[in-house]
Amino acid sequence: MTTHPRKLLLTLLLCLLCVVLALQNGEVKPWARIDWFDVLGEGSSFLVVLAWLLLVLFSRPAGPVTNGLYVGSLLLVLSYWLNLLDEFIAYPDTERLLSWLESIPAPIGMLVLTMGLVGWHREQRLINSQLTSRELHLRAHDLLDPLTRLYRRNYLLQALRREQALQAEHQQPFCLWLLELDELTQLMQQQGLAESEHRLQQLAELLLLQFRPGDLVCRLSSHSFVVLLPETPERTARVLTDLALRHLGSTMQLQARRSALHCQTDAYPQTAEALLHQLQQQLPPVHQAALLDPH
Repeated sequence: MTTHPRKLLLTLLLCLLCVVLALQNGEVKPWARIDWFDVLGEGSSFLVVLAWLLLVLFSRPAGPVTNGLYVGSLLLVLSYWLNLLDEFIAYPDTERLLSWLESIPAPIGMLVLTMGLVGWHREQRLINSQLTSRELHLRAHDLLDPLTRLYRRNYLLQALRREQALQAEHQQPFCLWLLELDELTQLMQQQGLAESEHRLQQLAELLLLQFRPGDLVCRLSSHSFVVLLPETPERTARVLTDLALRHLGSTMQLQARRSALHCQTDAYPQTAEALLHQLQQQLPPVHQAALLDPH
């Protein structure tokens, strides 16, 4: 199921509009005048660019990069769609509008699509950097959550103990951010397991993109995530987490948010488990979740 139903509907409506314009400005060709070899070639090209557009809509989360990929693919789809229609509809020699609509969107669409692919490439490099950073610490894949590919609680505790040791030895501050999304449980009940798993995978990817390569993003439970920010003062941590909340709200429309931030600057005897438990106790009650809504 796509998370972009409006974009899918817009694509369908624009394709129907092209058919209406073509029929208003031309006449359907007799069956004998149709060149089926051209239909095969142009139809194949149209199906390919349509597949690109559908892959974007069914695999990408919302955001500016997705919008660029969609607009570029849409322009190509419309251009190839009009190119296919003229194999079935003949236009008078004086008709220029459809000829322009057929030829102009294609190069613009290629340019926009290329810019979107550059953005996608940058996103993927950030994700790869996150994954590489995590693998340098520990290559025990059984500590990874199989759905989101984020590290789980056990690995978080190991990393947290390392940070506590560094903090005690070098007075190196670190911050720990907990994000709890109660809406994910509701989503599973309303839309089913497959859709909720897809949203979780998108959420994990978005969280990885929002933080730095050296930060550690973990899945604590079914609807809780923890981010460990090494060598990070509280002011920087608050900027990063506020931006992450805003981005999650604008791209995934997750409104019921609860989060807590702990920044440790002074060494004091406390186990990693106790520190994580303390962070969970700092979460506001569910009825106060709306106060965290940046909108």
